[in-house]
Amino acid sequence: MRLSIVKMTRLHQWAIIVIVTIVALFGMSSSSTASETKDITIWAYDNWAKAAEKAVEIYQNNNPNSGYIFHVVAMGQDDMVQKVKVALSTGAVDALPDIFYDEDYNYAEYILYYGDMFHDLTPYFDLKKYNPFKTFNVTTDGATYAIPYDAGTGVMFYRTDLIQAAGLTDEDMDSLTWEQFIEIGKKVKQATGVDMIIMCPGGDMEGRIIYQSAGTWFFDANGQENIKNNQAFSDAFATMKSLYQAGIVWDVPGWDDYFAAIANGKAAALVGGSWWAPIISSYPEQSGLWRITQVPRLTGSDVYTNYSNLSGGNWFVIENENSEFASQFAVEMFANNQELADFMANEYYIVPTNRDLVAGLTVLPHPFWGSQDIITTLCQYNENVPSVVYGLNAYEMTYTVGPLVGEYISGKYTLDELLTKIYEAAIMIGGNS
Repeated sequence: MRLSIVKMTRLHQWAIIVIVTIVALFGMSSSSTASETKDITIWAYDNWAKAAEKAVEIYQNNNPNSGYIFHVVAMGQDDMVQKVKVALSTGAVDALPDIFYDEDYNYAEYILYYGDMFHDLTPYFDLKKYNPFKTFNVTTDGATYAIPYDAGTGVMFYRTDLIQAAGLTDEDMDSLTWEQFIEIGKKVKQATGVDMIIMCPGGDMEGRIIYQSAGTWFFDANGQENIKNNQAFSDAFATMKSLYQAGIVWDVPGWDDYFAAIANGKAAALVGGSWWAPIISSYPEQSGLWRITQVPRLTGSDVYTNYSNLSGGNWFVIENENSEFASQFAVEMFANNQELADFMANEYYIVPTNRDLVAGLTVLPHPFWGSQDIITTLCQYNENVPSVVYGLNAYEMTYTVGPLVGEYISGKYTLDELLTKIYEAAIMIGGNS
């Protein structure tokens, strides 16, 4: 996987793999031997490794005599995905963990090409309990091959102090169209001298938020190109250009520049996944200044919405001698455990997509966001996210589309020329091969 600016999982690529081993021997008799225990290995990255560590802690507290030794291996996402893909492509089951976490965009490749190396999780949990948009990218041919976990809920983060400086209120930021957003942006810039939004077209982060908010994707559910004669893409690209033409964009070339823009107050808003929340709240000097609201929506169709998603992920179980226990453990903890759901929501803003867990959440106050309960708000937004099938080659397309959109915005291409180039790219890259 190449450089991406689309998810907090690309934040810090750890140079050293940290192995956290939690041993469940304290409840066993002194006569126990190594031959009486089994090892379970879990791979994950960033805050999802924290979820795995917490899951093991909770499980071991509840099952001190389980007879299993858990190894949670935390690594950078790119490193982990490369290891997974190499092991899958060579059939090296022994080189794979028993359980691993990865994002929605990679599901189709894993299962289409290597489905027999994954354990069928259909009998273990009820998929109907989940937000519908999450279920589309964990099932193949009627079987479920991953446990839906979190969403990258599409939101607009904004500085309420800068909005107020322009004579506006938080209510003025609710359920906007992009045209309304642009007009607000002009007022904010006139009043404060600060741009309204941070954007990096080359990363296609804002683009993917807009595409899914309109209920569309690069390929349709059958893997066929979905660019030609698709008004949503025309409207999305034209809208992104209109933001630049309005003079309200703080343009950034890459991932690190987003952080600098946030830290230095270069823009009043950012549109992205909910995984931005722990990043933004890591700047304590800005406590109380930030709020969230829905992403602005395109105009021109009743299908267009204020809701979207930017990645999110799932837990996979590898087919091996530990599959039965690994599946039971993964479902018990990642699908059904309320303590884990509460911990991840309050510590890392990672909210569950299982509606039962959502209903049972105990939400702690988060003063950074003023009086706003952003955890409950994120869960509410997830009820309205349009469902799209990401299919194959999501990243190959986004790495192609992003730079092309950037060149369109700069004037190198007309809208029709851009659409033609993206259509040709979709045909060449393919969504079902």
